Amino acid sequence: MHEQSNLQEVVAKLKQEEAELQTRIDEQRVQLVSIQELETQVNFKSRELVTLQANIDKLHENATAGSSLFRPMPIPPDIPRQKTLILDLNGVLYKIERSATALRQAKDLGWPVLGSRTTWVVPRSGLREFLEQVLELFCVIIWTSRTERNTELLLEALESTGCLPSWG
Repeated sequence: MHEQSNLQEVVAKLKQEEAELQTRIDEQRVQLVSIQELETQVNFKSRELVTLQANIDKLHENATAGSSLFRPMPIPPDIPRQKTLILDLNGVLYKIERSATALRQAKDLGWPVLGSRTTWVVPRSGLREFLEQVLELFCVIIWTSRTERNTELLLEALESTGCLPSWG
């Protein structure tokens, strides 16, 4: 009888150890899945980095070869021969605002909102008057690093709010 009691205790202890081992195995499986997910993310990011590095290498190659990625706009031949003034569109003729106070001011003044509800264009003070004066004195070229589509949207927004003079 005593041997049977000892045997039952041993079996109970083994079952408890088995349950503890199963719990540890389950925890290890969860960790393994997490590690595999991280490895997948790392592999994806590595492929992105390789692509970015290839793009950087191509840009560097183009820059050192003297070629341009940007298509220059031809200057019409009928432009009078006068001094040329090149203005940067980004941050010179306008600025981008992202604060709630400036958003209220922009809406009150009718300034264009571009991209999202938290980003809008704020024309520099006296932009229209400034451009009207320099257009009389100079051949004005506006330069930008923005994409063609974003530049078109920006200029349309500035024109629609009366911030730009007639380009004639």
